Amino acid sequence: MIVRASTRFVAAATFVLLLAGALVTSTESGLAVPDWPLSYGQLMPPMVGGILYEHGHRLIAAAVSTLVGLQVAVLYFFAKDRGLVKLGALAFGAILCQAVLGGLTVIFLLPPAISSAHAGLAQVVFALVSSIALLASPRVADRSLFDATGVARLAGELLAARKLAILAAAVTYVQILLGAVMRHTSAGLAIPDVPLAFGRLVPTPEQFGLPGVPIHFAHRLGAVLASVFIVLAIRKLVALRAVSSFFPRLAAFWSAVLVSQIGLGLLSVYSQKSVPITVLHLGFGALLWVSAVLAAVAISRARAGVRIRESAPASPSLAYSGGPG
Repeated sequence: MIVRASTRFVAAATFVLLLAGALVTSTESGLAVPDWPLSYGQLMPPMVGGILYEHGHRLIAAAVSTLVGLQVAVLYFFAKDRGLVKLGALAFGAILCQAVLGGLTVIFLLPPAISSAHAGLAQVVFALVSSIALLASPRVADRSLFDATGVARLAGELLAARKLAILAAAVTYVQILLGAVMRHTSAGLAIPDVPLAFGRLVPTPEQFGLPGVPIHFAHRLGAVLASVFIVLAIRKLVALRAVSSFFPRLAAFWSAVLVSQIGLGLLSVYSQKSVPITVLHLGFGALLWVSAVLAAVAISRARAGVRIRESAPASPSLAYSGGPG
């Protein structure tokens, strides 16, 4: 019980940290505090203006980093699966690197490369802690969530669904990185209209020469490609209802997030990058990415259960078929 509750709390807290980081970027508060690790040489500066967002983000980051570290201890003492301890340690190492990258963004005055790497690593941390929360669920851990007959019957479908989930995760992650580069190069409104681009399907060569247009258009193309792979993966998940009701439920959640994310992407341009819209756009992008990761993790766990059963030795009563003498 303590493992399940604590890992879910850490995953939720990490998502809040992502939103806090998006708020810093969306309000252009990244340099509201010019020094690091202190803030104006203090542990707690006046929380006004952009300092509220930037230093607030640092406080949340410190709290979440502590939680991720404590999670390693919880997993070590209470989790039966030793693999979770390794995942927990990996998540803790990743969030410490994330903190260093956050400091470097301030020290070097928000260089796009470091800022984008900071955003990309944040998504990796979120995926790690979310995967830990899923694997720490008792029904996933003992594989009772998955129907053994359904897994055996749909072995081919499971493999295809896993491949599509991994592809969807990879494409979505690249799309997130493109979005990060777009944000940190101030290219969010480089193309002022949507769904067209300067009133055309594809900008002219002259328009591609304008600042920010190539990365913005690449982000739009990435959104289309990611949506295609996500829809294909969702269809495969729905077909796995005989394996577990978890898969169609995840598919429904993933579908709702995808529709919302498309709408938020359109609104971010229509609203001229309204702060609430852009923050939600980043948050839903993270949910798209982690849904793909969790789909792949859950399918792998279901398939592993079959391999374990197939490799288990037969009981002596079944193995012996002859009589005495």
